[in-house]
Amino acid sequence: MSSQLVIWNSGSGRAGEVQELRRLLTNQSADWIDLSQTDDLAAEMGRKIKDNSQIVIAAGGDGTVNAAVNALMTIDVDRRPSMGIVPLGTANDFAGTLNIPDDISLAVDTLAVRPIPADIVRIRGNDVERYYANVAAGGNCVRVSEALTDEVKSRWGAFSYIRGAIDVLPDMMTYRVDATCDGEVFSGLDSWAILVANGRTNAGRIEVAPKASTTDGLIDVIIIRDGTIADMVEIVASNLLGDFLACEQIIFRQVRSLFLKSVPPMRFTIDGEVVDLEPVQFEVVPQAIRMHVGTTQNATPFLKAPT
Repeated sequence: MSSQLVIWNSGSGRAGEVQELRRLLTNQSADWIDLSQTDDLAAEMGRKIKDNSQIVIAAGGDGTVNAAVNALMTIDVDRRPSMGIVPLGTANDFAGTLNIPDDISLAVDTLAVRPIPADIVRIRGNDVERYYANVAAGGNCVRVSEALTDEVKSRWGAFSYIRGAIDVLPDMMTYRVDATCDGEVFSGLDSWAILVANGRTNAGRIEVAPKASTTDGLIDVIIIRDGTIADMVEIVASNLLGDFLACEQIIFRQVRSLFLKSVPPMRFTIDGEVVDLEPVQFEVVPQAIRMHVGTTQNATPFLKAPT
């Protein structure tokens, strides 16, 4: 059995850098699974995993991390390996939360660091049950994601999400929301968007949940209430200046669970993947996966404003 299992995607934009990763892992026992070549990652991972002394390495972006997390959560906790990340995606948001450097060799160095138990979020809804590590963004956030073209992503990079929001601003959709944050009930809220965060950043290292922690046993719920276009401009500007949660249009709670219903049903992007069926329950799974993390000194600074 291999001591390391690498999950990667040959179709990703930085797949060529996998050759460098292979070189760095030459002296270590590693097995490889290409996401583009498997229909059932959980089953294939289950066959290859021997015990929890192994390390699963997600070599890719947030989508690869998400796939690895969902597969790991199907493995019994007594056999569940630890997880490392080598960030080879465009945004690498969750890797940033874990202070994993973008440099491949430095990221590989984090695999030798003793892992820490990290929280994961479970979502349940109409025919939906899955997990995620970073951020679920619902409402108009989905419309922004769908509005992004390859040209916008290429020109704006990590700030393409903000550029996409500009296009959606004149035609923001309002959702009538009922939300229960642990025992606190919000009824009939008119909302533009809801973020349910375990990690700190989304959409290219944009800090949307500055108080989020992967080890506190809580999820950060951010409800953006309906308002005027000027209100939305203020929220975006405040996000760039670092006081996003202080806006009057924001309801912020740190809770163990969130029950949600909205009219119309609110779709979510979950670590970059659109889920069309509305999730109605978000629940933290404390200390679900042991993660290899970087040091503060190696952290990549979160982006605040375009230059």
